[in-house]
Amino acid sequence: MASSASDHTESSEEAVVAETPQPIKLSFFRSVPFQIVVACGVSFTAPGMWDALGGLGAGGAAEPYAVSAANALVYGLFSVVCVAAGAINNRIGLRYGLALGAIGYPLYGAGLYTNNQNATTWFMLFGSALCGISAGFFWAAEAAIIIGYPSPEERAFYLAVWQTAKAAGPIVGGAINLGLNAQRSTTGSVGSATYIVFIVIMCLGLPIALCLSPASKVWRRDGTRVVVRKEATWRAEFRAVGTLLASRRILLLLPAFFISYFYNGFVSTWLTTYFTVRARAFSSFFTNFAGIFSSFLVAALLDRQSIYIRTRGRLVFATIVTILIGTWIWASILQKRFYDAPVAPVFDWFQGGFGSAYALVFFWSFSGQAFQQFLYWLVGQYATDLSSLSHHTGILRGFEALGQTVAWAMQSEGNANHFVSIGLNFGITVVCIPFTWIVLSELDRSHEVKVTEVQVTEDSADNKKHDAVSASV
Repeated sequence: MASSASDHTESSEEAVVAETPQPIKLSFFRSVPFQIVVACGVSFTAPGMWDALGGLGAGGAAEPYAVSAANALVYGLFSVVCVAAGAINNRIGLRYGLALGAIGYPLYGAGLYTNNQNATTWFMLFGSALCGISAGFFWAAEAAIIIGYPSPEERAFYLAVWQTAKAAGPIVGGAINLGLNAQRSTTGSVGSATYIVFIVIMCLGLPIALCLSPASKVWRRDGTRVVVRKEATWRAEFRAVGTLLASRRILLLLPAFFISYFYNGFVSTWLTTYFTVRARAFSSFFTNFAGIFSSFLVAALLDRQSIYIRTRGRLVFATIVTILIGTWIWASILQKRFYDAPVAPVFDWFQGGFGSAYALVFFWSFSGQAFQQFLYWLVGQYATDLSSLSHHTGILRGFEALGQTVAWAMQSEGNANHFVSIGLNFGITVVCIPFTWIVLSELDRSHEVKVTEVQVTEDSADNKKHDAVSASV
């Protein structure tokens, strides 16, 4: 009997030991930091190099008008595809959306190269069209990853890291530009070697994108999981995007989305018209530090949990629009001076008049990158799962691209009046202020509560139940 009891006790202990769960080994390659590294790697190689070319003014060409038309085509297709890509990426997965997004950038670089060598405009436009379609998938996926994978209290920080990686592309590209073109103290196009280096780097985006983990397998440091939920059908996915687009909050934010990157087209023409090749190369290298600096300043404030969320948002937004309005007033003064001059000025680096004309470019980048980061953070506060984030960021980037389409189209005419661009940038920035302020006024701490998958599932079930009751009534 004693032996039997002892055996029973031992077997019970063995059962308890056997049932004790073993600690789960969490792979670094499934962690949030690694996913951000992947996203940043693609951002560096694809749009980062694209921005580096743009930082030269007119993609490094001697005349800005054909390249401005190509960029208008890029953004026109981008604006349409990006809104739809938010839904498509939910169905195919963010990894494949990111990979599709990386394909078009090398073709754009190749188009600029052939145009620079042989004035082959048709291939430049073809590459631009494919890049616009590809970019729609890229930006809808990239933004959803950067906002959706991290925990809410880390979003602004990772947005700043992402902006840094995106700016690192133009910084490295700008260093290449500077090294290859430092002796060229006249206006004109950059050397062909510059394009070849960029195209090679752009080709790395696709293999890097395929290293991204599916959202359902990603783990966060705080123990929460990335909430993944998609609609039952393709039709329902697109209907969800349409419903969101027609919502009051998104309609109020559309002017801010439209104007947030509108300045970029005018900056390209400003650089090409008034700066030498090496001054433009210097700009493409140095200006991006402005965006990095502003990104981390914005992140430090937006992630500060000790300050009420509404106060944080209002303070950042008010600072950004104040700087932007100041730059357009400054630009109008300088433009009047340039138009009144007997001969249009051309500034070489660190020579007379360079500082005041270049400072505008620096502060456009400083405030423009901060504005983008702020808008990403703001839409992220209103999304509870990756599907919703994908829809939000697709709309944000789509209407931002629509603004750039208009901006670049305005620069495609050789005799365009620069005061029109300056006035539109100033006016729409002012118009967006009250509408964005309304959305900010509705923020409260509930938008930073950690959302679990269980809560989303319960909310979805409750909504379906409510819809069923409403339908029966």
